[in-house]
Amino acid sequence: MMSSTRCTVASLLFSAFTALACDDSSQPPGSATGAGGDGTGAGAGGGSSAETGSSMAGTGAAGGASSAGAGAGGAGGAGGAGGTAGGTAAAGATGNGGSAGGPPPAEEAFTLLFRDDFDQLDAGRWQLMTHSWTENLALFSQSAATIERGQLVLRLTPAPQGTADSSGAAKTFLGAEVRSVDSLTYGRVRARVKLARGSAVISSLVTIYTPWPADNWNELDIECLGAEPNDVQFNAMVYTGAPVRPPVTQSVSPTQHPQKVDLGFDPSEDFHTYQIEWTPSGARFSVDDVLRHEWTERIDLMVLPQNVLMTIWASSSASWAGAVTAETGRASATYDWIELYRYTP
Repeated sequence: MMSSTRCTVASLLFSAFTALACDDSSQPPGSATGAGGDGTGAGAGGGSSAETGSSMAGTGAAGGASSAGAGAGGAGGAGGAGGTAGGTAAAGATGNGGSAGGPPPAEEAFTLLFRDDFDQLDAGRWQLMTHSWTENLALFSQSAATIERGQLVLRLTPAPQGTADSSGAAKTFLGAEVRSVDSLTYGRVRARVKLARGSAVISSLVTIYTPWPADNWNELDIECLGAEPNDVQFNAMVYTGAPVRPPVTQSVSPTQHPQKVDLGFDPSEDFHTYQIEWTPSGARFSVDDVLRHEWTERIDLMVLPQNVLMTIWASSSASWAGAVTAETGRASATYDWIELYRYTP
């Protein structure tokens, strides 16, 4: 989620789980208030389309201060995503996905950058973000991501009364976004995850170009729609408008290419391996090493460095993700391990 550095992977391991404040001088300062909790919050919200509710972009501030009252958000604008005002695509037809054609890329073209088994949260690799956007009912909080028994657990919980983002918009829940420090330009992201269940709950594995406000848009998503136990949405998002020269004050809006797939099992009941593979010829989405969807339509525009995100949040789009219920604030997603690979043709 979010500006991108190019493909160099930090290897510094920290001996204890630590929260990292994300300070991006290219982003405008943001702040937010939140009563109780960790008081995190940052950035003005961008917007995801209410019809799609897809993943999020932008660079939120990660350094909130612990306080019983207002918490400072730190530096960084917030991100919205999944389409903005005038968001484009619908949520995508349900189906089995499919392949667009050619053979898979050669395995030797992929080089493992790192595998993280989450024995601790490595602040040289991951940032804990604190921002939100209009269609996200949750404020991302450092407290919502924890390491437990060698696994990364992301939780969606009720927010303390008075929690708001930097624009002053009230937020009902606290969620989590764990974002890679470094970015990939072509590569593979592979993770073993038990995704979240719950109406209105979205848990995900995402790659995304992260400057905010966005001067361009590249994003690939695997999103679990917790209201429909078997459903996962694969999505590719690119900007198809006239070129915009940074710095920008108003984010561009992407064109979306979503595909909802019935996996035939409930991804919240057990761990499964999810993979996004991105090359100059296409984006391939696999589950348990089975190709479930391939996207090539505008792969010529998918050329920007992207950060890797692991998230849990609540969508305001009941038609897409389900209505908020009592179970929404009791959801969690567990990431057992993750691998990042660089692709070299």
